[in-house]
Amino acid sequence: MIKNNRKKGILILQDGSVLHGIGFGAIKKVIGEITFTTIPGSGYVEILTDFTHKNQLLVFSYPSIGNYGVPSKKKDENGILKHFESDAIQVKGIVVNEYCKNPSHYESSKTLEEWLIEEDIPGIQWIDTRMLIQRLVIKESEMALLKVYDSTEKLNLVELKKEIRETEPIEMKNIVSTVSTKNIKKISPRDPKGTVVIHDLGVKNNIIRTLISRNLEVIIVPYTFNYEKIMALKPNGVLISNGPGNPLVLKESIDLVRNLIKASVPTLGIGLGNMIIGLAAGAKSYKLFAEHRGGRTIAENETGKCFITFHNHGYSLNNISIGQFTELYHDKDDKTNEGLIHSSKPIFSVAFNPEGAPGSFDLKNIIFNKFEQFMEV
Repeated sequence: MIKNNRKKGILILQDGSVLHGIGFGAIKKVIGEITFTTIPGSGYVEILTDFTHKNQLLVFSYPSIGNYGVPSKKKDENGILKHFESDAIQVKGIVVNEYCKNPSHYESSKTLEEWLIEEDIPGIQWIDTRMLIQRLVIKESEMALLKVYDSTEKLNLVELKKEIRETEPIEMKNIVSTVSTKNIKKISPRDPKGTVVIHDLGVKNNIIRTLISRNLEVIIVPYTFNYEKIMALKPNGVLISNGPGNPLVLKESIDLVRNLIKASVPTLGIGLGNMIIGLAAGAKSYKLFAEHRGGRTIAENETGKCFITFHNHGYSLNNISIGQFTELYHDKDDKTNEGLIHSSKPIFSVAFNPEGAPGSFDLKNIIFNKFEQFMEV
C-alpha cells in the first residue's frame, strides 16, 4: 500500500478556488456535487454507503475520520449486510480534516484507506473543513473536482480549473435510475403479519431491517413500477424510500403517489419519499441553502415535542398546506418542513431518517408504529 506522504491531493471548486492537501485512498480524479455531513466519527461507514450521497463529494465536519476502521461485510439471516446501507461506497470522493490511519475497534477488519482503494474512491485530508462547510451552507449547490495523485506527477492547474468550470450542473439528472433495483426483491420473515412494498429510490438497508424486525414481508420494486404493478403485489402498505437527487425529475414516482393518495393506500414516505408525497399533494420543492446532513432537532407540530433526528436531504417543501395534507414535523432551527400527514387518509411522511433516530424518545417506534396502525396489521 502506498503511504499517505507519497500522495498529494487537490480540491478545486467551480468558482476556481483551490485547496491543497494530502491524498489518501485511490489515485484518481473525480467530479461531483460537493456537500457535507455532521455525523460523528463513528458513522462514516453507514453514510458512505447511503444511496442518498450517490456521486457526491462528501466533506466531514468531524475532525478525525477513520478511527473505527471498517467492519467486515457480514450478512444477517436475511442476507442483508449488517453494518452497511448498501453493497458499496456511493460517494465519488471524501474530504476530511485528518484521516486516522491506525484505527482501534474490535469489529475493524481494515482501514478506511484500504476500503477506499478497494472501491477506487479518492480522499483528501488536511483541508480546513470548518471553512469549507461554512461556505457550503450558504451556497445552494456547487460542483467540485477532487484529484489524488502521486507526488511525482506535475499538475496542469489551468486545465483542471477549466474542466470543473465547464462541468454541467446535475440539477435535473435522474440519479435514482442508477441506484434503484432493476428486479423485484422479496424478503420474508416466518409467518409475516403483513406485506410492505418499497418503491425503491435508493432505499437504505436499515429501513429494510426495521420492517423485517417487525415481522413484515418486504417487496422491493424498481422506481419505474406504476400503481397497477404495485397493487398487483397486494401490499398492506407502500413505503416511498429515501434516495438521491432532485425530486422534480421523478415524474413516475409522483404519479404513483397521486394514485396511492386517491385510493387511500396506507403509505409512508422517508427522505426523498417525503418530497415525492409533498409534490403529489400539490406542494412545491426547493433546494436548501444549508442542507440537512447529520444530526438536527425537529418538533412535532401538534404537541411541540422535540426529537433529535438524523437527516440527509438537500431539498425541502413549501406551500405544504394544500388539499388535505398538513405539516407533521418541522425543523427547530430553520423552520423548514420535516414531515406531512393527511387529515383523513392513512398517508404520512418524514424528511428525516426515523430508522436511525437517537435520543431518549424512540422516534423510530413512533413512526413505524403509526405505519403499522395505518396498515392495520
